[in-house]
Amino acid sequence: MSISLFSKFRKNIKKISFLIILIGIVSFSIYTYYIASSLTGTIGYTSDECWYVSSSRNILREIFHVQPSYVDGNGMHHYTIFFQSFYWQEVYETGLQNYLEKEYGGKIIIKYNKTPAYSIVTDKVLDRKKFLDEFKYVSIIQSGYNYPDNQNIEYYMNAEHPPLVKYIIGLSMLLFGDNPLSWKIPGIILGTLTLVILCLIVYKITNNSLLPILVIVCAFADAVFVAMSSIAMLDIYVAFFITFSMWFALKEKYLFSSISIGLAASAKLTGVFPLVALFTIFILWKIDYVKTIVYTFIIPPITWLSSNSPLILSWGFERWYRELENGLKWHITSRPEGPPTSSPWGWFYNENPFALHFNPDLAARVNPVIYFMAIILLLFVPYLYFKVNKKYAIPSLWFVFTFLGYVGVYVLGNRTLYSFYVVTLSPMAYVLTSLLILHLGEVPIFLDALKYYFQKLKDYFKK
Repeated sequence: MSISLFSKFRKNIKKISFLIILIGIVSFSIYTYYIASSLTGTIGYTSDECWYVSSSRNILREIFHVQPSYVDGNGMHHYTIFFQSFYWQEVYETGLQNYLEKEYGGKIIIKYNKTPAYSIVTDKVLDRKKFLDEFKYVSIIQSGYNYPDNQNIEYYMNAEHPPLVKYIIGLSMLLFGDNPLSWKIPGIILGTLTLVILCLIVYKITNNSLLPILVIVCAFADAVFVAMSSIAMLDIYVAFFITFSMWFALKEKYLFSSISIGLAASAKLTGVFPLVALFTIFILWKIDYVKTIVYTFIIPPITWLSSNSPLILSWGFERWYRELENGLKWHITSRPEGPPTSSPWGWFYNENPFALHFNPDLAARVNPVIYFMAIILLLFVPYLYFKVNKKYAIPSLWFVFTFLGYVGVYVLGNRTLYSFYVVTLSPMAYVLTSLLILHLGEVPIFLDALKYYFQKLKDYFKK
């Protein structure tokens, strides 16, 4: 009877594994949604969300000429009114308050100190023409959620980073309303999809239906991946597109892998780092030279440039180029003292983890075991590449060259790197850790690898 039951279990193991993986992925999505819903932040903004959300709102207005809206649970419409100077902000304060009460059953809810503005609520949609006739020295009427109180925040475009993520956050605002949860929805979706693709990658490499479960375990056990999937920051987008590029490389669909790297760079310039990994794959696998050049030196820049085209058309090439130049300088220059910084290698043992939110606590903290296990496997990948499966090279090279990219930025002079950047390494770390666990019961492989390396060294020195 027991043998029969075991036989049935083996036959159904793929179905059981799929069910566990599905439950894990859905649970991750629900968990990150719950975290996103519970974050209060500062006036609703969690950590650096204030920069990316504000710039998304401004890009919608200045580049695409649309504005999102925000109607709160009480049915009140939210606006931020920007004045031409602090003088006019003060002059109009009493008149604005009286006007709002009389015409719209509304009121001022925030008076800004660093930029001349008020956030207001009204019980119906604001008549902008009538409002501007009443208050002639208003520069911008912005519908939507309140801005953070920062100087010139109404014009901030976050030009030091590429615009793709701001487009996506802006689209979410238009679809779901300009509120803290809608800013985070794309990150929740992409964090979840990253897990789906990672499960496919692990299965594609090993043909083992149980191994993707380890990827899910890694994601839940690694605080930084959960945190970055729950807030509206850039790095989870980079992680998603890097993971996509790995998947397409595994399937030998190099054009799509190249486009994915271009999209990763369109989310944040650090997304370009895996391009060296793709180029290395082309050399190792002796891919056609024309494809090598096109897919590494032409397609990613075209993809990245395409994402910038709305800015170029609006600003003109000269201004856009200046902003790009400043962005590149920003990436290799240390910022003033502020949040805790850490070196790229320090991320693996939680050197000064970046605090994202308090109560509930949210920090860009890693599970060191996962990353150390990934690094251990890297030591044996050259042997495993030649003797077991050449596809082990893909997550390994993507990990190594992404990490070396950050090291390069650090060496070039930017010492203000933050621990949440490590999330762009997390997908590869989960795959590598899963592969190491797969081989833990095969000690002879690791012994053979050491012998292989030793023999290669002997041969080298003999020459």
